[in-house]
Amino acid sequence: MEEKILTKSGVKIYGYKNPALHGFFISLFVRAGSMYEQESDCGITHFFEHIAIRNVNKQMGGKLYSELDTRGVEFNASTYAEMVQFYISGAPDKFSFAAKTLTRVLSPIVLTGTEIDAERRRIKAEIREADDKNSLAFFTNSIVHEKTSLSRSITGTLSGVSRVNARRLEEYRKRTLTKGNIFFYVTGNFKYEDVKCLSECIDGYTLADTEETRENIAPISEHHFKREGQIYVKNADFTSVRFTFDLDMKKLTVPVTDLLYDMLLSGYSSKLFIEMSELRGLFYDISGTVERYRNIGELYFSYELRGKDVAEAIALTVDILNSFKETAPLPDEMMRAGYVDNVNMLLDDARELNFTMAYDSHVMKLGYTSLDERRAAYAAVTPEEIRRAACEIFTPENLTLTIKGNKKKINTEEIKKLISGLTGC
Repeated sequence: MEEKILTKSGVKIYGYKNPALHGFFISLFVRAGSMYEQESDCGITHFFEHIAIRNVNKQMGGKLYSELDTRGVEFNASTYAEMVQFYISGAPDKFSFAAKTLTRVLSPIVLTGTEIDAERRRIKAEIREADDKNSLAFFTNSIVHEKTSLSRSITGTLSGVSRVNARRLEEYRKRTLTKGNIFFYVTGNFKYEDVKCLSECIDGYTLADTEETRENIAPISEHHFKREGQIYVKNADFTSVRFTFDLDMKKLTVPVTDLLYDMLLSGYSSKLFIEMSELRGLFYDISGTVERYRNIGELYFSYELRGKDVAEAIALTVDILNSFKETAPLPDEMMRAGYVDNVNMLLDDARELNFTMAYDSHVMKLGYTSLDERRAAYAAVTPEEIRRAACEIFTPENLTLTIKGNKKKINTEEIKKLISGLTGC
């Protein structure tokens, strides 16, 4: 069962214990990211993530990394479109050190211009090496989320990163690390005294009251739910196809979309993989995910194949998607085991439990206070709900089809006819 305490300064700490484990995992979640950035600040959240850890090292006299190695503690961070997660983990007797180290992220930035420039060069190298602008994902996001903050890269641009300085970073820190805009989540093997230590560490910093309430509501492009099965082609030497479907999260639920996605392409017997890879060998693997905010989301998947197989693959994909709309799955086809039968296996993984409960309960605000409640939500999904969700999602109005390949050889008119076959219910 999740426990909650409020520090004297007003910051929330959530905890989910498992004394049987041999380690703990602490996260600091910040409601920030590219979704909340102005165009002039594009990439500043990711920049701040890097700077915050470098700043911790400076405060510790440059000994952060040697101290982590000596104690066997992991300390890192990840930036997403809607949040940043700073996290630290280790053996139970290292909790006090971990709490003091992680909360140093809340400190004012004391880095010199030279030190910030060194991190700037690292971030620019990361941007160059990732080469996002040439990816099918970047190409697709710029279309799906056109003219919104979600169309921009989390890491920002080389020119944008060049404009970030110490003053802007410190202003961003004060504006973002506020009492109501952050929370901590603790999982694994820890004691009451450990959480008290963490609370006291947090209270050692001065945080402003929250001026802006961030509810994980994504900006919506003018073309959302009005796609009409548009096809966009990016010229490339190899061929890959991506189906992206808009989700209306006011009509759909997280458990329903999770189960539908798993049946489609995540499980061992997922239809897209079995039919298109295992049986026909059109490609080796398929990738995708469900990205969700509290109001909208996207379900997408992509595969790479030979250019001459594009029409066959798209026709088969349309048939498979239509099959989900025509017939409700049998109960044994629902792929609920990971969420229902095996839900307590999350207790064996402090990292995964930490992210899952924090994200589901306090970012998406699904309200779970225990794994039993989460299990019940997935167990309650019916086959007919899956069929109705497929009817809601898999329509030309929700579909953006993007392709990388030889533009001269891709017959877009033929493909338009194929995807118009996504029938209604």
